Amino acid sequence: MKKLWELTKEESEALFADAARQAIEETHAAGRPSTHGDESGIYYVYQDGRKEYSTLYEDEQNEK
Repeated sequence: MKKLWELTKEESEALFADAARQAIEETHAAGRPSTHGDESGIYYVYQDGRKEYSTLYEDEQNEK
């Protein structure tokens, strides 16, 4: 088995993506939302697939 620092970029990205998917699945299985972000803002994804924004980047820019 390779050490983490011996992995190629593609191998490390695949490893981290798999760990993130697993953490999200465990979070949803426990009944908690996972937190994500996109170009619109920060949002929660619930176990039922519902997406709820907690922060919209547009709103923060308007406050300045």
